[in-house]
Amino acid sequence: APGGAMAHVLGVFTHTAPRVQLRDNGGLRDASSKSRRAPPKVSNLTTRAIKNPFARDTEQAKKGADAVGDGVKKAADDTAAGAKGWWDKEVMGAKKAMDRKAGQTPGKDVYADVRCTLEESVLGGQSQVTYPRRLICPTCDGKGRLPQTFIDCDKCENNCGLITKECSATVTIPPGVTSGATLRLKGEGDQGTPSDGDLYVKVAAESVNKGGLIRRQGADLYTDVVVRFPKRGEDTAVRVRTVEGDWGNLKVSADAKVGSALRIAGRGAPTTAGGEDRGDHFFVITKVAFDEDVIKSVDEGDGN
Repeated sequence: APGGAMAHVLGVFTHTAPRVQLRDNGGLRDASSKSRRAPPKVSNLTTRAIKNPFARDTEQAKKGADAVGDGVKKAADDTAAGAKGWWDKEVMGAKKAMDRKAGQTPGKDVYADVRCTLEESVLGGQSQVTYPRRLICPTCDGKGRLPQTFIDCDKCENNCGLITKECSATVTIPPGVTSGATLRLKGEGDQGTPSDGDLYVKVAAESVNKGGLIRRQGADLYTDVVVRFPKRGEDTAVRVRTVEGDWGNLKVSADAKVGSALRIAGRGAPTTAGGEDRGDHFFVITKVAFDEDVIKSVDEGDGN
C-alpha cells in the first residue's frame, strides 16, 4: 500500500509538476511546453474596415428624428387647419350672419313712364327714359361691410350693399302701342344676385299730333279738311297729308256734304301693337265752299 501510494504521488508530480531549469544567475526558469507563450496574433482590425458599433443606433435615431419632424409638421398643419376652421366658423360666420342681404338677393323691378308722340305710337320708334336704379355697391360687393372686416361700408345706402344711381335706357316703342300700355325691359331694374330686376315702362302716347292736324281713335286716324268746289255740281279734289308725311290728292264728289269723310284704307295705326294690320285714315269734311258763290258775292258788291 505504501508503495502504491508513492507511485501515485510520483505519477502526479511527473505529469503535473512544472519543469524548471536553472538560470545562469541562479534563478529558475519554467521549461514546460505549456508555459511557452504563443506569438501574438494580429487583430483583424488591421486587415478589414472597422465597423461602427453605433451605426445601427444612429440610423434608428435618424428615423426617429424624421418621425418626430413629421409629427411636428402634422401637428403644425393640424393647428393651422383648426385655426382656419375656427376663423371661418366663428369669425367669418359671425360676419356673414351680419352681412346685409340686399345685394345678395334678386334685384327688384323698377317702374318708369315714357311719353311718345302720335307718330311714334302709330309707326313705332325709340325713346329715352331716365329713372333711379339701385346698383350693387362696388366697394363692399353688396355685403354692406368692407371685405374681411366688420367695418360698415360708408359708400352704400344705410350699409345695405346698394347704391342709387340715375340711369337711362332706350325704350323701343312698337308700332300701334296705345296710351297706358306697359313695356318690359328685361334686366334693366335693380341689380341683385343671381339676377337683376326688370324695368317696366308705362307709355303715355299723344292722341293728337303736333299742330293738331291728326287725331287718333283706336286704330283709326282722323283729319279735318275744307272742300272747295269751283262750281256746284262738279267734282273736285282736296290735298291731304298722311301720318307718314306723304301728301296726296283725294277726289271729292259733287254731292259731298259737311260731316262726310274721305278714307284712305290701311293708313291708320296697327290694330295690335307690333302687328301688320292697320286701321284707316279718315279725312272729315268740316266745311264746303263754292268758288262761284265767292265770285258772285264779289260781283254783287262791286255793283253796289
